[in-house]
Amino acid sequence: MEYVQMTLDDWVQMKQKLKQELLGVKQSFVRIGYALRQIDDQKLYEQDGYKSIAEFAQAEYGLGPSITSRFMSINREYSIDGYSEQLRPEYAELGRSQLEEMLKLPDTDRQMIQPETSREDIRELKRFNKTEPAAGVADDISQLVEKFYQDNELILNAVYGEEFDEQTINRFIEIVNPAGNRSYKKGLYFMMMYENRVTFKKFGDTPKDMTWWEFYQLTREIFDDTAAGTKTWQNHFGGADDEETTVQDTADEPGREETATEAPEPEDDGGTVGETGADDVQEIEKGGVEDHGAADEAGTGQEEDDTDGEESGQADCEEPAERTDEQTGAQSQREEIAPAQKSTETLEKEEVEDDETGENESSDAENQTAESEPETAEREQTEETEVIEAVYGTRKEYMDRLSEQGMAEYMADEYKSHRLLVTDLANTWNLRKWLSEKVDRFGKPMEDAR
Repeated sequence: MEYVQMTLDDWVQMKQKLKQELLGVKQSFVRIGYALRQIDDQKLYEQDGYKSIAEFAQAEYGLGPSITSRFMSINREYSIDGYSEQLRPEYAELGRSQLEEMLKLPDTDRQMIQPETSREDIRELKRFNKTEPAAGVADDISQLVEKFYQDNELILNAVYGEEFDEQTINRFIEIVNPAGNRSYKKGLYFMMMYENRVTFKKFGDTPKDMTWWEFYQLTREIFDDTAAGTKTWQNHFGGADDEETTVQDTADEPGREETATEAPEPEDDGGTVGETGADDVQEIEKGGVEDHGAADEAGTGQEEDDTDGEESGQADCEEPAERTDEQTGAQSQREEIAPAQKSTETLEKEEVEDDETGENESSDAENQTAESEPETAEREQTEETEVIEAVYGTRKEYMDRLSEQGMAEYMADEYKSHRLLVTDLANTWNLRKWLSEKVDRFGKPMEDAR
């Protein structure tokens, strides 16, 4: 194959064209929802002898009742004026799966979501909103930040191993949030970190933003009195020396996110608009036949599952599904169970629990066919296959099987997805953590595989 030298202008134009195409894919979901709503509102489906919009969409286009409902809900929630073919500008960079997950979020919480936010983080935020957390753990923002560092020993020690000012604050951000996207939940707070800001929500309150410089100043207010360089964590919290810290204790430290995105959305994330768009392209090519969960307020008469999409067994291309620091910390205190060992009985139990939290907003009898027996059987089979095939081993074990060319391509892809940073190559700890991460048989992080 002959390669043609590309000029800088050609390269810029190519990227712009790709961005426009991907934006067109996102807009198409809104246009589809708009058309379906018009057909439903005017009962045009009756002209072809159908009894409902769900029956019409299934027969004519292979769209299940749930996905039909979601197309319509996305249009209702995110289109200009709530009834048009165009996405509102503030949602133009988000992918369809992100928009779906956000349907049950309050309007104020949606401002916490960015294109790189993983689908799992959005789900975690919804779970956080449902049950009032226990007080006395992290009741104000200072306690939240202190707990974050307590759960991330190496980050705190690395921060106090250097000095920062407003000109070098990016280096501080790199230490605290190396993957560019992470979440943390503790006590009354849920916090998300991005490259451009830190946003946090107190339970029952509206989200607030903080600059990274403000986050650094708060860090100093909390720890300067007990600062001891690279021993600050031990000096402040009274922990053991680094030499005595086990591999298990440091599993949640800097480098890969405890939710290591990913997301969220392949879930191959990189958090870029391009990857989000790729996911949407894939779903369009499939014709939208897959059912992403129970239907919502569009009137299909089914309960919506907050963890919608998990049951389908299909990977999402937007953000790697991440786990919060609190979840990871809890898991490190109990026996590790490989994803391959998770029984279908457990999966079914989780599905039932999620279904119980859904909201049944319509009693239309014709639309209660979303979970037909063939669809249920196919989904359960997909879940089993996913659980069995998900695990491969560590990233190093996966890379040992690759040829030189395959390894080069794989590392390049990891770099593009922001899972391997340039700074990681100069940091032995980060590089070692990256190599030891669990991946599936395709080399994707286990959080992404979900």
